[in-house]
Amino acid sequence: MKKRYLADLILFIASMIWGLGYFFQKAASETTAPLTFNCLRYLIAAMFLGCLARFRYPRGEGLKYAILTGIVMSCAGNAQQIGMQTASIGNSSFITAIYIVLVPFLSALILHRKIKHRHYLAALLSLIGLFLITTAGKGLERISAGDMIVFIGSIFWALQILCVDKAVTLCDPVSFTATQFLTAAVLQFIVWFTIGQRDLTGLAQSWPYALASGMLVLGLAFTMQAYGQKNTGETEASIIMGLESVFGALFGILLYHESFAPVQLIGMVLIFSAVLLVVLKE
Repeated sequence: MKKRYLADLILFIASMIWGLGYFFQKAASETTAPLTFNCLRYLIAAMFLGCLARFRYPRGEGLKYAILTGIVMSCAGNAQQIGMQTASIGNSSFITAIYIVLVPFLSALILHRKIKHRHYLAALLSLIGLFLITTAGKGLERISAGDMIVFIGSIFWALQILCVDKAVTLCDPVSFTATQFLTAAVLQFIVWFTIGQRDLTGLAQSWPYALASGMLVLGLAFTMQAYGQKNTGETEASIIMGLESVFGALFGILLYHESFAPVQLIGMVLIFSAVLLVVLKE
């Protein structure tokens, strides 16, 4: 039991780090182009995790899924970072959390798994919550482009979860995570070098955020997740990791001085309730 409690504590700390990561991304978005910031933080994460894995990478099917996961993660990270140029930290954290609700539907679409009744209710709650958060209850014209881009990112995060579920059965979690980030870093560098026009503007101001994001948010927290999920229950892990959205909003208030209308807070509660509805067993 002590090992399980330790795993829960580690997942709780990882969720706090992920929540803090939204602040790093938002602060960096004020001075640095999204592709530039992502390129740097993924490269840092790849080097950090490569050292942890002793530069041992999976082979065969495991390698294939690790590379696929890295490609999907790169798409998710870019959408999230681009969206956060205009979306608030609180909005971004809760909109991103919708990926947990999306997983069952993408699983049904791709893997032909059955959708349960509570998943439909969770989807409805998420839609209502998304509307309240992005519009403050004042009409669809209030939805920002940033919020919608972050939502697109949440779809890619859901796809990333499906890839991870398959990959961890084929290879060691640490070597898999190292390969995932190495793939994302290489792809990110290629995208930045071509589409990003090698823009280095603002790196002098944002490199501390890239370092913290690469080592703590991506490198350390994802490694903590691998250990935590291995030593605790699936439901416990999902609920604890879902707290990422709560911590994201909290750090937005404390560090970025964000504020939310009461109706937006209701939307956040609805989305978090939808997450709990998906992960809790009937």
